[in-house]
Amino acid sequence: MTCSIYAISKKTPEFAPLLAQQQRACQQFKATLEIIDIAPKDLNNSTGAQSFYTKALSPYLKSNTPAYALHPAGKLCDSQEFSQILSAHAHVQFFIAGAFGFSQEFLKHCIPLSLSPLTFSHALAKLILCEQIFRALSLLNNHPYHK
Repeated sequence: MTCSIYAISKKTPEFAPLLAQQQRACQQFKATLEIIDIAPKDLNNSTGAQSFYTKALSPYLKSNTPAYALHPAGKLCDSQEFSQILSAHAHVQFFIAGAFGFSQEFLKHCIPLSLSPLTFSHALAKLILCEQIFRALSLLNNHPYHK
C-alpha cells in the first residue's frame, strides 16, 4: 500500500519531525507514506494561482490510481469510511492545493474529500491527513491505536 500526498506548500521545518513520525508509523503496516511538497508561487489572484496549481499537480495524476483532492465541499467521512478508501486500492493519491484552491479543471480528475468543515493551514491539513492515513491503516490491521 502506498499513499502519496502532493501539496502546494512551503516546507515547514517545525512539522518535519511529526510528518516523519507518521511516515515511520505507517511502515509497520508495510505501507509507504510519500509526501511531496511543491513550492507555491507568489500569485495574488485566484485564476493565476489555480492555473499554476493545475500545471504543477497534473503530472502526478495517474490514470489507474484514485485521486482525492482536499476540498471544502468534498465528502466528509468518519475514520471507518476513510479506511475503506485505503482498503480498496494498492495506491491512493491525495492532493492539497494552495490558498486559492483547485480549479474546476483539476477537480474533474479527483474525488473531492474534506477533512473537516474547519479551515486548517496547509501544514496542519497535511499532518492531519497523515494521521488519518495511519489511523485507517490501524483499523484495517486491527491495531489498537484507533481505540
